[in-house]
Amino acid sequence: MTKKRYTPEQLDFLKTGYQTMNVRDLARAFNKKFGTDKSETAIKATLGNHKIRCGRKHKDRLVQRRLRIYTEEQARFLKNNYKGRSVADLQDLFNTHFNENKTWQQIRTFVHNRDIVSGRTGHFPKGNKPWNTGTRGVCKPNSGSFKKGQVPLNRKPLGDERICSKDGFILIKVKEHNPWTGGPTRYKHKHRHIWEQNNGPVPEGMVVAFRDGDKTNCSLDNLMLISRSLLVRLNQIGYSDAPAELKPSILALAKLRSKAGEKLRESQ
Repeated sequence: MTKKRYTPEQLDFLKTGYQTMNVRDLARAFNKKFGTDKSETAIKATLGNHKIRCGRKHKDRLVQRRLRIYTEEQARFLKNNYKGRSVADLQDLFNTHFNENKTWQQIRTFVHNRDIVSGRTGHFPKGNKPWNTGTRGVCKPNSGSFKKGQVPLNRKPLGDERICSKDGFILIKVKEHNPWTGGPTRYKHKHRHIWEQNNGPVPEGMVVAFRDGDKTNCSLDNLMLISRSLLVRLNQIGYSDAPAELKPSILALAKLRSKAGEKLRESQ
């Protein structure tokens, strides 16, 4: 099957016509002049294969399409009435004036593609004063307002407990300064709180861990103070998931390795 080629005359016609027509109109004009039945796809492929360019910017290629969607009168109306209005206001004005049913997106696409701006910035102009300047007590208390001294129904009492969704530890509400909100109470890890209540603050570089590996068993005899490096070794070994009868041996081995690592670092 031989490939159909375009004559020099046909290619010249495409080069000249593409300067003023879009692909749809160019295909119609081409078929009418040469008595062919070329599709828009075929004409577009030929333009690409022969590197024929229209020389227009992208927004200018939409002019013909815009004219098919809007009349010249409608286009002028949109351009002349967008200033100072939102797209929604322009949509209502346009549909009412021309008895149309254009969507918000259609109106926005038109003004955006034609680089038509409303002039609205969304900012208050310099020197603008709010409507309530100099007024006090505009918003009066109502039935839904809190009364002075009223305690919200969902406020939790001291000692309230919950499971932390991030790490699975038990949190308890205690009477301590909250460093994040500045309030007089905060939620704190229960196992750390119990240890500190009986032994004082946890030293820097140390953590409170669980002998049986159960994060919810916060009894004092199940808590132990260990270094962070030892905690890392226990986690690496899988201490929490080990059988209960092996935990003492695993703990002793982890302590030995941790101590040996510290001595090695000191010697180096």
